[in-house]
Amino acid sequence: MVCDRHKLEQINEAALTILDTVGVRILGESHRTFLAEKGIRIQGRRAFFSPDETREMIAKAPASFTLHGIDPDKTIDIGTGKSKIAAAYGCSRIMEPGGTVRATNLADHATLVKLVHQSDALHLNGGILAQPNDVDSDKSHLAMHYTTLIHSDKCIMGIGCNKNRMEDIMLLSAIRLGGNDVLRRTPRVMTMVASFSPLQVDAMALEAIEAAAKYNQPVMCSPGVATGTTGPIDLPSNLAMATAEALAMIVITQIYNPGNPVIFGLQCYGADMVTGNISIGSPAYALQAKYTAALARFYDLPSRCGGATNDAKSLSPQAGYESMLSIFTAMQNQTSLILHGAGILDSFACISIEKFIMDLEMIKMSRFYLDDIRIDEDSLNVDQIRQVGPGGLFLTNPDTLKKCRTHSWTPRVALRGGLKGMDPDSRFMQKIAAEQNRMLSTYKAPEIDSEIVKEMNRFMTRKGLDPDTLPLKPKT
Repeated sequence: MVCDRHKLEQINEAALTILDTVGVRILGESHRTFLAEKGIRIQGRRAFFSPDETREMIAKAPASFTLHGIDPDKTIDIGTGKSKIAAAYGCSRIMEPGGTVRATNLADHATLVKLVHQSDALHLNGGILAQPNDVDSDKSHLAMHYTTLIHSDKCIMGIGCNKNRMEDIMLLSAIRLGGNDVLRRTPRVMTMVASFSPLQVDAMALEAIEAAAKYNQPVMCSPGVATGTTGPIDLPSNLAMATAEALAMIVITQIYNPGNPVIFGLQCYGADMVTGNISIGSPAYALQAKYTAALARFYDLPSRCGGATNDAKSLSPQAGYESMLSIFTAMQNQTSLILHGAGILDSFACISIEKFIMDLEMIKMSRFYLDDIRIDEDSLNVDQIRQVGPGGLFLTNPDTLKKCRTHSWTPRVALRGGLKGMDPDSRFMQKIAAEQNRMLSTYKAPEIDSEIVKEMNRFMTRKGLDPDTLPLKPKT
């Protein structure tokens, strides 16, 4: 869908004015010193970026880039073609099928890595699929990343964290990929950084940017600004401030490494003015996602926004209709990279494997619709209509039998036909469980050179994490 260019220009002018006159607080003394040395105006703890500086730095970033998979056949283009999709990110609790909530563990992360690996609807694997509560917090980043690198060969979603932990992630990735030179040559590990709204960038985000830029790895600059709470209540003003924050992080990335791949990724929430909580299932969220994709095209940068997001407290009709609005909006507007594409419940509070399976079906439904119809002599097939004729039956026609498995939409979990006496909700959950079991039972770990595995294991052991003791199997 096309956004009015005049509106985009107005948002852009407001964002440039904010950067030039209000500035962004840089919560890291060494980073303020670095920016000052590069000619950025610093007053106190604020950095001010002139419109010319901002435009000059944005122009250095590529309009698109190739993110290379561990398996070359799973390499993807970011910024061109159809939307690429990653699963949920950041949850520390999991919702069970009955609605009970518990702390996530490393086994949950491993299960999700395998499900992502198995799905052709998802293109990146890893990140924080499920924050493990059974691994020390100072080592959980490595435990999750190791699990992803061992169990999948798709494109890599990294974890934005402080400099030392980012270095760990990059070094472990380099071992898996075949060395530092391989990592530095091509984009391999996607790192998401967020500002500390309103108009602040904290030390962890700055260190993540610095570390990613050191290895020439892509940075997803993604402020999470909520209308009326961490941002203005008016959507245009909220978008303008979020844009200013994203552009500031993009400029900083380009100062560290001109030409470094970046993604313009606003994650602008609605807000519930009754409770003060964020809302990721409201039409305000979807509408701001539409403008995020348009603004990224305005700046000639790849875009990112959220996916199957919702505020539902369970796997419910609310979870379905809110998620479909969000994921369809993102895909329809050709967002370059969609994060939170599968599994989210309760305003990011929980991940649900059952919701994950349901979201995969939503993505495929949306893709079927957005791919549109191909019209040619074969698809119009007037000869078949002539052959069957008035009152005839197409169901048993040879052309129907030939194409029935490839030319119609057949859901894996949605209910059709008779229930044979079963309760529909029970049958729906039964089909979700069957699809999950199918995906996991057919999972095959990628082949990895044994010497690479040994080197990865030695690295983990030096960092205080013996791979043989990691709690990767579900508790019985």
